[in-house]
This record gives sequence, structure tokens and C-alpha cells, in this order.
Amino acid sequence: MLTDVAIALTAIVAGFLTALWLLLLWVGDAVDLEGERDLDPILGARDPVAIYESQGPYIPMPDHLRTRDEMVDWLTKDLPRLTSEMQNPRT
Repeated sequence: MLTDVAIALTAIVAGFLTALWLLLLWVGDAVDLEGERDLDPILGARDPVAIYESQGPYIPMPDHLRTRDEMVDWLTKDLPRLTSEMQNPRT
């Protein structure tokens, strides 16, 4: 009898603590800590395109590519040619 009560109380306390822990994790993800987003260059105020440009040459995918096959064809044929021209500029 005493063992059953102890197990029941332990289960209740463990369930309460688990629910509290999950609630804190959920609320903690929703709360923006002071300046944390400012440290992340993607989520912060900086423009993502400016990040890519600062890392080196950025070649946007052409707008006329609509199907997957057209995109794969461009990625496998034209993009390597464009990147090699950027590395070895013809003067």
C-alpha cells in the first residue's frame, strides 16, 4: 500500500517536472534573448545577399529556368564554365 502511494507520488512529480521542462523549452525558443539575433548574420539586420557577396563571387540562377531538368542542366554545364571564367579572367 505504501509502495503504491510512493510510486504514484513519484509519477505525479516526474510528470509535473517534465511538463514544466517542456514548457520552459517551448517558451525559451519563442523568446528572443537580448541581441542574440543581432549576432547571427542570417537572422540579423544584414541582408543575406550582402553576406554571399562578402564571401566571394555570387552567381544567381537565371530566372528563365523553370523545370528541374533545366536547372540541373544549367548547374552541370553553364555554372562550372562561369566559375572557371571568374577564377581565370581572360584579359
